[in-house]
Amino acid sequence: MTHEAPVQGPLNTHNKENNMPKETPNSEQQIESSRLLNLVRAAAISPDDARTLVERIIEQVRDRYPDENHSQHQDRVAEMIVSRYSKWASLSGGATALVGVVPGLGTVLVATGGAIGDAALSMKFQVDMAMCLATAYGYDLNNEDARNLSLLIAAGGTLEKAGVSAGTRIASQAGVRLLRQYLKGAVLQAIKELFKKLGIIFTRKALEKALPFGIGVVVGATANYYLTRYVGREAIQWFRLDRESGGPEATLGR
Repeated sequence: MTHEAPVQGPLNTHNKENNMPKETPNSEQQIESSRLLNLVRAAAISPDDARTLVERIIEQVRDRYPDENHSQHQDRVAEMIVSRYSKWASLSGGATALVGVVPGLGTVLVATGGAIGDAALSMKFQVDMAMCLATAYGYDLNNEDARNLSLLIAAGGTLEKAGVSAGTRIASQAGVRLLRQYLKGAVLQAIKELFKKLGIIFTRKALEKALPFGIGVVVGATANYYLTRYVGREAIQWFRLDRESGGPEATLGR
C-alpha cells in the first residue's frame, strides 16, 4: 500500500498563512467551543431521518429525469439538498416555526441562547446538510466515520467562508486526501481542533475584533443563506471528487 504525502490542512500549526485571530483562546472560549461541538452532535439529524429525507428527494429526481444515470441523479439530489438547507438557514431567525420541520432543532433552541446558541444553530444546518449529502453520495451514516466526515466537511467549509486560511481547500483533490488522512488517524482530535477555531470565531469577543463574516456570523437571513450555500457547494464538489477516486469504499476503507 502506497503512502500519500501529508497534505497541509487546518490542523497544521506551521501554516503561516492562517489568519485566525492572533490571541490564544482563553478557558472560557475553550469551554464554549467544546460545548458547541457537543450541542451540534446532540442536535444533528439522525441517520434514519437523513435517509428518509434523501430517499424522498431521490424519488422526485428519478420521476423527473428517468433517462439520467446514477451519478447525474446523485448530483441533482445534492443540489436540491443544498437549496433546501439554504432556505431553512435563511429562516432561522424564526427558528421556532421550523421545529416541526427540521429534526433536532428543538434541542438547540431549548439548550442554548446568545452567541453559543447562534453558533450551534448555524452549525447544525451545515452539519445536517453535509450528512444528507453524504447519504446522497452513498455513505451510510450508521458508520461513525461517515458522520465524522460530515463534521469535517461542515466545519472546514464554514471556516473557509469565514476567511480562515486552512492551507488546503476542502473542495479539491488535496482536500479529499486530507480528510481521508484524518479519518485514518486522529479524526476526533481533528474535529475538536476545527470546532475550537469555530468557537473562537463565534464568540462575541472574537467577532468584535475580527468580524470574519463581515457583519458577524448569524445576523440575518442573507448571511445564513450565503454561508449555507457556500458550504453546500464546497461539500458537493468534495463528494464529486471523492466519487471519482473511489467514493465511500476508498474513503472509509481500512
